[in-house]
Amino acid sequence: MNPLHALGLVGAHSQTNDEELSSLAAHAKGRKVALEIGTHMGVSAAVIAKALGTAGQLFCVDPWEPVQGKENPCFSICKREFRRQGVVASVVVVQGLSHEVEESLPKSFDFVFLDGDHSYEGLKRDWEIVLRRLAPGGVVCLHDTTIPAAEPNRQHGSVDYFDQVISPSLEFELIENCYSMNVLIRRHH
Repeated sequence: MNPLHALGLVGAHSQTNDEELSSLAAHAKGRKVALEIGTHMGVSAAVIAKALGTAGQLFCVDPWEPVQGKENPCFSICKREFRRQGVVASVVVVQGLSHEVEESLPKSFDFVFLDGDHSYEGLKRDWEIVLRRLAPGGVVCLHDTTIPAAEPNRQHGSVDYFDQVISPSLEFELIENCYSMNVLIRRHH
């Protein structure tokens, strides 16, 4: 796919659908310091970066592990997508696993999109980063934390973690459910 993307014959791929991308844009609008964990090919990151505008900065975290000793093709597509979408100046790429690179991130965010490891333990690790770094009044969007009615066979540990740990938290308020994504705002203390 990378060569086809380089030639402009195919677009970058995302598992985040158009409805979810629109929701991300709406909730990121006007925010200043944002984090995306799980950037893949950069589709949702470009949407978020555009919504932030020139005053905002988006930190994109993904391992993009090399493939056969060469740059990960998804990373190549991602960087190209950022150039094509005109968001390079608004994006800071942080290559690595979220819990391993946390110390290189800003201490506080006002917008977070979690779309990394969809296992129970993966979301648990990423959620702990949110608890440490999301400012009061900040918004967090969590992909694949609800099984959409249109896809009842989807199975992710992230759904169980959301239902058991995140949803009952009084520290956060659910402000939207959009397909497989839940959107929460952190209450002011």
